[in-house]
Amino acid sequence: MEPLSITKNAGTAVGAPDEEALGLIARFTRSTPKAEDLYIFTVTLCDNEIDRDNERFSVEALQTLSELFVGVTGIFDHSMKSSDQTARIYKTQVIRDESKLTSYGEPYVRLKAWCYMLRTPKNQELIDEIEGGIKKEVSVSCSVQAKLCSVCGHDLRSHECCHAVGETAQGKTCHAILSEPTDAYEWSFVAVPAQKNAGVSKSMRKIASTKKQDTTVSGKTPEDIMKAAVAAGGNVSLTPSQLQAMASYLEIMKSDAALVKEQRQDAEKDVLALAAFTLPEADTVMLGEMLGKLSSREIEMLRKALGARGDALTVCTPAFRQEDGKAAPDNSPFKI
Repeated sequence: MEPLSITKNAGTAVGAPDEEALGLIARFTRSTPKAEDLYIFTVTLCDNEIDRDNERFSVEALQTLSELFVGVTGIFDHSMKSSDQTARIYKTQVIRDESKLTSYGEPYVRLKAWCYMLRTPKNQELIDEIEGGIKKEVSVSCSVQAKLCSVCGHDLRSHECCHAVGETAQGKTCHAILSEPTDAYEWSFVAVPAQKNAGVSKSMRKIASTKKQDTTVSGKTPEDIMKAAVAAGGNVSLTPSQLQAMASYLEIMKSDAALVKEQRQDAEKDVLALAAFTLPEADTVMLGEMLGKLSSREIEMLRKALGARGDALTVCTPAFRQEDGKAAPDNSPFKI
């Protein structure tokens, strides 16, 4: 995701290796390397400047990566195919430039790597493109454990941080500080760099296989917050007040759910009792199993229907009743 730039050192960054380089390269070869068989060049793997993803490596992370990247292979476009292996890093160095400041005011620090490849007919075209400045950008893939907020220092994935990368807080642009590298996978020649000075591509294995920038959602009511989160379609960040609103909303929902469950159980009992009276031939055990598959609305409709049937069956007519509704003066209707 963050590209890197191949660098040349006053004509000595590319060419044939010296005795020291041959000794370092020999750690990775099965036979004794010969200077005339090798081509060496340098790349800036990554630095501590904020990139276009609003992320940067900490200086401590660059120090760790300088050890992890030794021996790592170079490929094309992060293809991960062995047939695309083209070069290997045999030496790294963290370089601090006190004369140059980053956009947030600290001395510029970069991770430089020395690489070698074989001088073969297959590689000659790539060597020519490096010499001609065509193959110039590269990117690295690595794993980090921490993604810290530049404003408050908390992990951007935690509820303790309420800031969003790219936004201004306390007069500064919030960005993510990538820390605690755990592995270096590969580095690749790429076409389009993402970082201005030495683009970098991060693959945060313990954070996410595909990194998505967090989105701060808008809205004050729980319903608005949820709609905005769904519309964002990715990782989202909530403010403390939004988190509190969602927590209160969940408590209310849990309480309402418990009440609905209790009401449903009462309705099921009523249905079974009414069925025993109005439909004596019905199998109540089977009916109970059927109720478990119905919605609360359907159970309520069934209860009303059975209740109406029960009312029809229990209509009572007085034993003695005047047809015209008037009582006889002598109470003769009640005489036996």
